[in-house]
Amino acid sequence: MHRLVCLLSTRWVQGIPGKNVEFVDKKTACYTCGNYVVFLNIETKMRSLLQGPGRGIGVFTANGFCKTLALSEQKRHPSIFVYSYPKLTLTCALKGTAKLAYTAMALSDSGPYLTCCSSLPDYTIEVWNWEQGALICSHAQAINYPQEDILTLLFNPVNWQQICAASTRCVKVWTIERLLYTFIFLYLLGSVIDLPATDGSVVEQEVISSHLPNGKLTYNGPQMPTSAIAGLIGNKADNFNRVKPRLCPSAICWSVFSDLYVGSKEGYLLLVNPETLHVSVLYKPHIEGSEPNFMMFFIYNDNLSQDGVLRSIQIKGNHVEIMETCALEEPVSAICCSPDYETLLLFSITVGVKSFQ
Repeated sequence: MHRLVCLLSTRWVQGIPGKNVEFVDKKTACYTCGNYVVFLNIETKMRSLLQGPGRGIGVFTANGFCKTLALSEQKRHPSIFVYSYPKLTLTCALKGTAKLAYTAMALSDSGPYLTCCSSLPDYTIEVWNWEQGALICSHAQAINYPQEDILTLLFNPVNWQQICAASTRCVKVWTIERLLYTFIFLYLLGSVIDLPATDGSVVEQEVISSHLPNGKLTYNGPQMPTSAIAGLIGNKADNFNRVKPRLCPSAICWSVFSDLYVGSKEGYLLLVNPETLHVSVLYKPHIEGSEPNFMMFFIYNDNLSQDGVLRSIQIKGNHVEIMETCALEEPVSAICCSPDYETLLLFSITVGVKSFQ
């Protein structure tokens, strides 16, 4: 008796796409849907699929300049798989230190480099050379806040040795240091950006003199930080200074001059110098609910979108001016631009993918 063998292939997938959409070349965008990566040709509207290597796809990123995409698998001790486009051949599988999952990933525009960050328990940020499959450097505790996942990673487009990492409460710039006159990379050096308070004012850093190594005490005893005397009541707590809540970052983007634009949920737009860590307020909301909140944006002709409105802004120095607005059918959840900067792609859960020239 002859046994009939049938080979089944997936023709299409439907479902709620992933959180981000990326360009993998000038005319092709891609996003995740279940255990598949969907490739959409924005001219012909034709779709093709790539099945994930495991039971599910964790985080995903793509880069249209190097025509590469990378994804992590959903399992304990996950690996990262890097593919080349359009052949969709597996370039390498990276095995990092993540024990449960990866939370963010990014590919560099200027070289074969990938950065990723793991979730608990160690929250490790790693930098890889994906062509060689080699780990360049890593650092545990990628963010200062405990139990805080890194949600966004971005390489500086003109200097791959600078990486910006952001969570829901903190922004940090990582610099890859190396030995002088050598090409041996040693470690990652992180610098926390001191975000302003929610009213736009600068939060003064507390100087704790009792921590200085002089061994001396004051007449009234040891000097304690305000956090240590927070439990005091009555007259003893009259001079207690409460900590001001800070702005919560919602979107970050590098400029071509290696500066950082940081948008906040409260409606502020900040300009950060990653070398000096100086923060300038470019835009401050005046009336609650009537101004953009910079939930997502990218910098090229300075377009941003929020609350179902696409805005084109112009930034000159520290002055921000809204040039054009375009009403959309609904708020978008992802926005990206093609590598040639000719196509703007917007994504929403109900409408799907929409392109603008």
